[in-house]
Amino acid sequence: MTKEIKHIIILLPPYLVYGSIIALCLRWASQEFSTLWIAATMVGGWFFWTLVEYLLHRFGFHELPGRPLAKRYDIHWIHHRLPHNPKHIVTSLWLTLPLAAVFFIIFWAVGGGSPLVGAWYAGFGIGYLMYETIHYLIHVRPHPPFKFLRGLWKYHYRHHFQDDSRYYGVTTRWWDYVFGTA
Repeated sequence: MTKEIKHIIILLPPYLVYGSIIALCLRWASQEFSTLWIAATMVGGWFFWTLVEYLLHRFGFHELPGRPLAKRYDIHWIHHRLPHNPKHIVTSLWLTLPLAAVFFIIFWAVGGGSPLVGAWYAGFGIGYLMYETIHYLIHVRPHPPFKFLRGLWKYHYRHHFQDDSRYYGVTTRWWDYVFGTA
């Protein structure tokens, strides 16, 4: 089996599951809102994902060893010890699906059940898939597939190989600058 096929097999489950959820959410939103409203709301959902990505990585996965969350998410510490092992790069659906459900319920409650919640959640889900894809590629490819991604590669390598108490952003760097961890 070629490396490319192995990579596709590893990324396929989140794409099948979250791609289906995104499609359903967009269908729901399109019943009442214009493409422009949906697109703008999706951008908001994606932007919110970047904050959640930063906060989960910093406070959920990088708490001090011995604290409850660090114990629960020991898989992340394994990822730091074996950063190029494909089995420890993509987050398990068993962890992401409950979190996805919690976020959907929160968005639905805050949005009052509006179909626009579907567009927000679709943007959030696309952000998650971007995270999984970029994070995976950073760890299995020594060089980015596109030059414009070079900065993210270098940035994440700093997190892994220089200082794991900084540089928490994977798909973006701005929250590290906002919160002083760049």
